[in-house]
Amino acid sequence: MYTTIILLVFLAYLLFYNTSKKNNWSDKPAWARYLEARASLSGSIIVLLLIVAYALLVYLGGPVAGIFSLIVIIMAMGSLIVLLFPFRYLSTKHILSIYLVFIVFELLIF
Repeated sequence: MYTTIILLVFLAYLLFYNTSKKNNWSDKPAWARYLEARASLSGSIIVLLLIVAYALLVYLGGPVAGIFSLIVIIMAMGSLIVLLFPFRYLSTKHILSIYLVFIVFELLIF
């Protein structure tokens, strides 16, 4: 469950980073160009993803722990995207493979 929450926050922050005027993402896919041109739609998706992540965190740990966890995850994903994204280290295949590996770990260990 936490892996999915972290993926939701990662996607929300990636969309937020996509709408920034300072990023220089030259080889954007079509979906990124579409969402960059429609900032209000992108903002709505960002808010929806963060609300779903917050609701799941509240369900798992309670309201105060949910808020704290969401703040920590947002800071971590923001740092990860700002640090690694300009170097193009993370592709869609990498993110999906990391997600699947951690889902398997989460299901086997917990």
